[in-house]
Amino acid sequence: MANQREFSALIVEDEKVSSSLLNYLLADHFPHIRVTGIAGSLQEARALIQSHPIDLLFLDIELPDGKGFDLISTMPEVHFEVIVTTSYSKYMLDAIRHSALDFIVKPVTLADLGNALARFMKKCESFKPPIHERSSHSPHCRKLPLPTQEGYVFIDFENIVHAEASGAYSVFYLVNRNQVLVSKPMGNFEERLLNHDFMRVHKSHIINLGQIVKYVRGDGGYVVMTNEKSIPVSRQKKDEFLNAIGSL
Repeated sequence: MANQREFSALIVEDEKVSSSLLNYLLADHFPHIRVTGIAGSLQEARALIQSHPIDLLFLDIELPDGKGFDLISTMPEVHFEVIVTTSYSKYMLDAIRHSALDFIVKPVTLADLGNALARFMKKCESFKPPIHERSSHSPHCRKLPLPTQEGYVFIDFENIVHAEASGAYSVFYLVNRNQVLVSKPMGNFEERLLNHDFMRVHKSHIINLGQIVKYVRGDGGYVVMTNEKSIPVSRQKKDEFLNAIGSL
């Protein structure tokens, strides 16, 4: 399992016995699922998701400050899969309505957990393989969380045309011609972008290969994007870029 991709997960569970059991089963039998936090309430869960984007959520339903489904319904965007874990089978229909990936009645067994994670992995593998060699980071998340002054905005990767470095800041140019200014350097997002058919063609520019309109040859040349912006291709990146667009 050394080459298996790793996925980040959050456990939302107010019963310590249940959360400890689930955490143990994951660590002992599914090491590719890395638990990044355990929340005992909706408030804790929201804070953890905001600070550490996840691929998978194990969600209990009856929590001290509300129903687990409230966490999903109050989020502007859900960028992870949900596996419901509850003592009450009556919530199964609600789980379906909230597009949960699977439903496990506690106590969680190894067999039930294995079946749920098999569905999760199958869904992950259904995504189009990348053009470039990928890193070990999860390809599952279809949205990129961008930190702003108000919190986070979650942008579909396909809606990003290109990103530009601007000192300690980054500017993301979107399909709808909007821009998102982020107070973090572009290197913080590069690895995740490269996992979704993006390429760094210049020290200051990462482009979405699916948003190229044309390439103009030159020393390095430049590309014209769907938003009519011209992006330079460095000499060092020219051969790699031509190989990438040749395999599209």
